[in-house]
Amino acid sequence: MSRPHSLYRLQEIDIALDRNFARLEEIKSILEDSEEIRKAKLGVANATATLKSNQSVLGSAEHKVEMQRSKIVETEKMLYGGTVTNPKELQDLQMEAESLKRYLSTLEDRLLDEMVVIEQAELDLETAQNILENITAAKAVEHKELKEEQAQLERENERLESSREAALVSVSDDDLRLYEKLRQKQGGYAVALLESDGSCSMCGLSISASQQQVIRSGTSIEQCSQCKRILFAG
Repeated sequence: MSRPHSLYRLQEIDIALDRNFARLEEIKSILEDSEEIRKAKLGVANATATLKSNQSVLGSAEHKVEMQRSKIVETEKMLYGGTVTNPKELQDLQMEAESLKRYLSTLEDRLLDEMVVIEQAELDLETAQNILENITAAKAVEHKELKEEQAQLERENERLESSREAALVSVSDDDLRLYEKLRQKQGGYAVALLESDGSCSMCGLSISASQQQVIRSGTSIEQCSQCKRILFAG
């Protein structure tokens, strides 16, 4: 196997590894961070906080109604209990009882309003929880498939790493240094093919006939004068 051929083979392995590692990073990011689940959890948290706040308001409204009813009971006890006999005082108690009952009606209306709000808040929480459950279930299926793909890619990378070690045996240290330098500069592609029309497959430059002959012989490392990639005749 010629020197350019050895480097081309190494590049094919490295490109496959690069592609697999990039996909593994994507999978890792998806598995660790799901924007949909985070939003759904936030929806449940907000709905829960709203319900708790409304429950507190409802509790206060219920307490006010109970206090108002107690006041009415005490007032009517004084009014009808026989302990008060003064007509003026009885009239005042009658008016107070009527006023207390009117305000009780207002408080009970407010209580009913709060109960309606609570019912809606409970429905909102149930909806948010259902959304979270559905998304979580869907993500569980998706994550299962991703984990299977992840395991497959990791197994493939182990095989590719072994192939890379084998490929490096036929690559000299000098050629490897040049290859790595070009890979870094040229977006992972250090080796270009010499096309059938005599051009560089990466930048399209027409290669001279004399250089084409040397490239096809595979006796030395020849680089494209434009993109500087190592040329391989294939």
